[in-house]
Amino acid sequence: MRCKIIYSGRVQGVGFRWNVADVITGFVLTGIVQNLSDGTVKVILEGKQGEINQGRDKIEERMKGYWVRSEIEYQDEAPHFSKFSILR
Repeated sequence: MRCKIIYSGRVQGVGFRWNVADVITGFVLTGIVQNLSDGTVKVILEGKQGEINQGRDKIEERMKGYWVRSEIEYQDEAPHFSKFSILR
């Protein structure tokens, strides 16, 4: 299972990507977190749906007050990533 999340709000320049990566270390998930040119942050999580949902909940809990909206898209696809990485 894959989940793509786009977070908007005050999500760049506040350590959002580093916090996401720190949260994800507690889960069996792969994927990426990346700043986008429009000021949003993209997170892709791959793994079991339960882990994805728990990881997403922890990200949103930790970064509460920074993100104001999230767009979530689930995809039933084979894993693409072998680890979790922070991209620029």
